[in-house]
Formats: sequence, C-alpha cells, structure tokens
Amino acid sequence: MRRIGIGGAVLAIGLLALSGCTADPDDPPQPTNTEFGQLYTQSVDWGQCGEDFGVNGDLTAYLKAQGRSLDDITCAMIEAPLDWESPDNRETIELAVMHVPATGPEKRGTLFGNPGGPGASGIDYVLGMMGTPSFAPILEQYDLIGFDPRGIGRSAPLRCDVESTIREVQLAVCAQHSPLARTMGTSQVARDMDLLRALQGERRLDYLGYSYGTILGATYATLFPERVGRMVLDSSIDSRWASPSGSFAQAFAISDQLASLFRECGALYPVEVCPLTTEDDILSMTQRLNETPLVATDGTQVNGEMLIGYATNSLYGRDAGRVIALENIGGALAGEQQQIDDIAKAMAGGGAAIDLSGLIVTCHSMPDDPDIVGLLAEIDSRGMPKLLGGPQITDETIAPFADVSCGALPGAGDDLEAFKGPVNTTILIIGITGDHATPFESGKNLAKELGNTRFLTLEGHGHGASYTGKSTCIDDATTAFLLDGDLPPDGTVCQSD
Repeated sequence: MRRIGIGGAVLAIGLLALSGCTADPDDPPQPTNTEFGQLYTQSVDWGQCGEDFGVNGDLTAYLKAQGRSLDDITCAMIEAPLDWESPDNRETIELAVMHVPATGPEKRGTLFGNPGGPGASGIDYVLGMMGTPSFAPILEQYDLIGFDPRGIGRSAPLRCDVESTIREVQLAVCAQHSPLARTMGTSQVARDMDLLRALQGERRLDYLGYSYGTILGATYATLFPERVGRMVLDSSIDSRWASPSGSFAQAFAISDQLASLFRECGALYPVEVCPLTTEDDILSMTQRLNETPLVATDGTQVNGEMLIGYATNSLYGRDAGRVIALENIGGALAGEQQQIDDIAKAMAGGGAAIDLSGLIVTCHSMPDDPDIVGLLAEIDSRGMPKLLGGPQITDETIAPFADVSCGALPGAGDDLEAFKGPVNTTILIIGITGDHATPFESGKNLAKELGNTRFLTLEGHGHGASYTGKSTCIDDATTAFLLDGDLPPDGTVCQSD
C-alpha cells in the first residue's frame, strides 16, 4: 500500500493511488491465455544470481548468519507480453524472477508472494523471508518464487526523466516515452504471475501477499478463480484502494495512529521523557521545525515534515521500534546531536514515499468515476482530523483527496473495480485493528467482496501481521493454513506478543 506522511497541518497525499479463461485444476499446467501460448512453453534459463539480482557480499554474509546459503538459489529473466490485452501486439518485456528451493525433503508446492508498495521488489521480499526464523517451516515445504512486477526493480524498469514536478505532466510524458507505463496495472501483473505459475509447473497458485500485494492476490483470484490454491492476504485493502475515498480512509487511519503514538507515550510505550502528547503539540512542532530545522552533522536539515515522516515510519513495525522512535524524537527536540543524526540517516532514502512507478501502478486502479460526491460524504461522516487540517471541512482540507490527476495517464482505470473470489476455495485474510497503512475496515470490506474467505484479526498495532515478529498466534495460524489447509476458527482474534 502507498505510504504517506504528514507535512505541516495537512497530510501530504500522494495518490498512488477482463475475464480470464480457466481450466480444470486437476489438468496438467497449461496456458491460461492461449493467444500467448508460445510464452507458456518458453525455455527458462535458470542460472546463478548475481549482483544484478541484489546478491552481494553483505547479503551472502547475512544469510550465512541465518544458516542459509545462496548456492542453490537461481534466477532468470522470463519473457512476458508487453500488453496482455492486445494479442496482435507481439512486443515483449522481461520479468526478473528468483527461485528458492524448499529446504526439506518433501515439497508441497511453490509459494508466490508480493510485499506491497505498490512498487516493492518481490525478489528483495523473498531474500528477506529466507532469513526470517518464523518462516522456516514454510520454506521447508515450499519453493519460493519472487519476481519484480513489470516496470519495477529489475523487471523492465521504467525510466522516465521528466523535469516537471506537476503530477499530470509526469504521467503523460512518461506514458508518451514508455509504452510500458500504459500496461503496468495490477491486472497485467496478475496475468504475469499466472504465466510464472504455469512455467513453474503448478496447477494452482499458492500465494502470500501483503498490503498492495493483497490487491494483486484479489485480482488474481477474480481473474483466475479456479487456479487459486492456498492464498493468504495480509494487511488487506479493498477494491477502492486507489480512489479518493480510499486515500482519505488511509490518511484518516494514519492521522489517528500517529496521534495515538504520541498520546500513549509513557503508558503503552515506556519512554522516560515523552516529546509530544497532543495533536496541537504535533502541529506546533511541525510548523516550528519547518521554519527552523534541526541540522544533522552531515548538513541534512531535519524539518517538521521529515520528523513526522520518521514517526509515521515507526508505525509499520513492532512496539519496540516505536519506543526507539519516540526516544530519538525526544532527544532530537532536546538538541541531542546523535539522535538528530539518527533521524536524518533513517530518512536519507526519502522515508516511505513511493516513486513514479508506484504512482503509475496506482493510477491504473483509479476508478473511471472517482466518485467525489462519495468522498465528500465519507469526509462528512468521519470528520476532518486536526492533523489533516481539520476540524473545519474546507476546500483547502478537501483538496489533497479530490485528486484526479491520474486521468493524465493513458490507460488509467483499466484495472478491476470489484473483486469476486473462488467459490470452492477459501482465502485467508488477515487484518490488524491498529493498522495505519491499510485500515482494518478496508480488510473487512475485501473479505465481503471476495466472498469465500476466513478473516483473522490481530488485536494490535503495525502493518504486516504474519512472520513479522508481531504475533506467534498469527504465525501459527498462517503456517497451519499454508502447510495443511487448516483455517482458524471463524472469528479468531490473536493478540500481539
């Protein structure tokens, strides 16, 4: 899911935001889209993974420390259509794919995955999961396939040098110079994933997706319902995720959780000196530092927007990370140079903002009808938080959400606008009650959309529930489902460790 931060009194919103033929799942793997049948029979040249796949000395040392080796991991570039919707167009692109074999003697299948973003690397995700102790039982029985979605990372990376800072100009010019920008929607990526499933020799797709990865999973389930195997959608969101209403729902959740972070300092989070306590404190500090930033040793200016972005980033992880963030913020505001430097270093990569590629992916899911009237109704119902410029509902506070700039991208809105899951296969959906990035109610909505689902709740904070060190209960339930097909009892609520 897109990640956004608070700047000044207003949340800086970056809008990140069809039918498939199916076959009897008991038949051997075969082309789902016969118009591109030749690509389903291509020879995959698996070989050693090099630095171009992110494999370097530091990674090798890290995995070795986790008891893993890169010796048996292979990588390949696999050919896919430039446009699945245009069979007369024979242009192709190459997808970067990594294969990690199961560690145990008995393999039950291949597990595909996506970590979110949109715009995050599926290859980096797989490498990270290899070093996750709680994920070891899965890796013992599953091969892993990680791939960078089209236009992302190593898969035909989108390169658009646009000097303008105007979003509409960036989108239009990028699409003019790169036809791939027109075919980077989630429906296209889902078809890429089905191609990889067939080439891997799997009749069904077993899948673990997080955040935006739940949109990819839901899209696949809608397009290829009879191909769905054991699918887990963790920190899930519904089909309106890229709409103005979806953007506001996320911004509302972020502002709520950010205010809660500072409000619960000293109670839920054991910090000796709490830097801020109220929303007014947050806004006052943000304005003050925007006018007179703190300065890191290397000259980096830590203004209010950066500091709040740093706090927002801490919401993704476990409580221990939040404690560290609160301590660093408190120290920085007190003039402690080391903690100012720590914040500047943590934000050196730009924090959690997505790039133009992620924006293009999102724009493909922007509904043809952005439903601004529905946005206004939702704002009126929820109210406008102080951290979003409220409580007054004005043109100024509404403007960041009534953003329809995606219309400048040719092909915008060509993704699915509703999801429907398989009738005979149950999908496991996980939601976190205090998730700021993918609001809990949005995950519940996805469960209703897909239909045949089991919803598993984590009572707690953060983003990404399974195999993230947040809850053994969640890990155990997810593992039982992926390995044995055992679903948790209806209404199960897990607690954070």
